Amino acid sequence: MANNIFNKLTDRHAAITDGVFAIAMTILVLEFAVPTVAEISSGVALNEYFINYLAPSILIYFISFYIVYNFWENTVILFNFNKISYGILTLNILTMASVCLIPFATGFLFKFYNYTNVNLFFSLLVLVISLLYVLIFILLIRNNFKGYFDKKDEIKNSLQNDGIELPNLKLYVKGAILTLFYILLAPVGTSLISIGLAFISPLLSVLSFLLTLVFVSVIRMKRISKDSLENVDLTDDEKEFVDNIRKSIYGE
Repeated sequence: MANNIFNKLTDRHAAITDGVFAIAMTILVLEFAVPTVAEISSGVALNEYFINYLAPSILIYFISFYIVYNFWENTVILFNFNKISYGILTLNILTMASVCLIPFATGFLFKFYNYTNVNLFFSLLVLVISLLYVLIFILLIRNNFKGYFDKKDEIKNSLQNDGIELPNLKLYVKGAILTLFYILLAPVGTSLISIGLAFISPLLSVLSFLLTLVFVSVIRMKRISKDSLENVDLTDDEKEFVDNIRKSIYGE
């Protein structure tokens, strides 16, 4: 009975999480400020508005939209794990509260994208959310795969060979876990790069978040052959579990 109640709670968490992301992604576009007739009194003023505000804001909007989408994708991956504790759900709520700040931080960037402090605020917010996802991931691994890390040398050697077919489920899961870990670390690395660039060029600081897309794409391309399931004997339950992981990572 208690398990059924907790499973329903987990399902409701997944539902409200999707809702938070949907609203956050929608609100982003509402941060655009439409000028009044009094503010735009000539064609020159309109051109200045396009160059100095609208064009940079549209670029920042798409970057911010992708960041929020990337975090949503991380949540989808993490909710595929079977054992989710109350502590993890609490961290998820804290993460959602932080995600809700992204539209505000994006609107701040729209107006002051050329200021170092504003870029630092945005980058630090993304870094905090990224680290929360890493923490959730670590707790999920501890809860779900306590006995899967007793052959560190074997998995290390396996990952060094391109196109290797992992001989059993444990090694496959280890490889998939490393893939997820690398994917979750991508926005962490990008945020740190953005923080450093904020002191050099605020514009480059914002653009550096596009590296997240590059990093995640490269990780998936590099890892897809290494996470092969050929010649691996699995039970039906194991196949279902592994299929969920693969769909999360590769969209298959």
